[in-house]
Amino acid sequence: MDFLISLRSRLLGFGYRWLAKPLIFLWPPEIAHDKMKAVGKFLGNYAWSRFFTRLLFHYQNKKLNIEVDGVHYNNPVGLSAGFDKDGELTRIYPAISFGFAELGSFTGEICPGNPGVGRRLFRMPKSKSILVWYGLNNQGAEKISERLKDQTFELPIGISAAKTNISSEFDLEEAIEDYVKTVVLFEEIGDYYTINISCPNTQEGEPFVDQGNLEALLEKLSEVRPAGKPMYVKLAADLEVSEINTILDACLKFGIEGVVLNNLAKPEFNKEYVKEELPFHKGAMSGLPLQRISTDMIRHVYRYTEGKLTIIGVGGIFNAQDAYEKITSGASLLEMITGMIYEGPQVMGEINQGLVKLLEKDGFSTIEEAIGSRNPLPKK
Repeated sequence: MDFLISLRSRLLGFGYRWLAKPLIFLWPPEIAHDKMKAVGKFLGNYAWSRFFTRLLFHYQNKKLNIEVDGVHYNNPVGLSAGFDKDGELTRIYPAISFGFAELGSFTGEICPGNPGVGRRLFRMPKSKSILVWYGLNNQGAEKISERLKDQTFELPIGISAAKTNISSEFDLEEAIEDYVKTVVLFEEIGDYYTINISCPNTQEGEPFVDQGNLEALLEKLSEVRPAGKPMYVKLAADLEVSEINTILDACLKFGIEGVVLNNLAKPEFNKEYVKEELPFHKGAMSGLPLQRISTDMIRHVYRYTEGKLTIIGVGGIFNAQDAYEKITSGASLLEMITGMIYEGPQVMGEINQGLVKLLEKDGFSTIEEAIGSRNPLPKK
């Protein structure tokens, strides 16, 4: 059976890389994104289309089952926030081997994002990256929560909450209330929250890197969030170690369960990862430029917190080896988008099948046993 699944994946991957992707890449990236979303919505709307999609792309193995902060996952490979900005594709994700999906980011108010629709997303194929300048466009927490409140999800759902990007003026109380509004509206929707304090494409910058601002936010969120629902904080890619540690200390202080590592990388701070001329003068990078940044941060956070915080690893996952490196460095869960864009929708199944082989090679019976195995904690 494993051989047939591997053959299926190779054939699908070949078809995507040499037939589908060249056609998709003829469209401007933002238009291609919208068209692929439309395909995903169509496939998810009908039982017959979900069945055939599952036949083509699904893979499961009990060795990949994991429970994290009270939530059960069939596998650790999830969709990162930033792809399904309005939470419209949840029915198709289980069929293509995602173990969970993080939706959004959602903001307290309707957010059009940055100006220039059709020119907010840019491919960087030599760098295996996407340059993103969306600016948190979404329909707003009220409309989205109303649409999702009666849905039943077949896999764990994360709710990413961010501050509405409509002004360059920062007011701490208004910003906190914006986050609170989303958290409260999604009280009974989804399985965990991610608090996105690190979008690099907003007018306000990243005001919650400041210790006082962050502690005020986390203190308020710890008061209003539902009991038993995990909450994670998403960190920026381009932080100093001292800034990372300040955020980690605040998470531990206010009972935040974990962190998402990490958000997009700014080109000006990561020129060594840029293999071509930048297609736009604004924005931040996903994909391969994030790979080493993310994994290094995972290793640091795992050791600094002595494994007390759950880590969701994001950035530069294109194959099972990339995923396994993050897990053995200390990540319990993983998220991806760019790998799917460049490699194809079969890649999640390929990664999960490859993870099983890597676990068996290292003598592990479950994915949980591998977490942090190549990044041992310091002895007390």
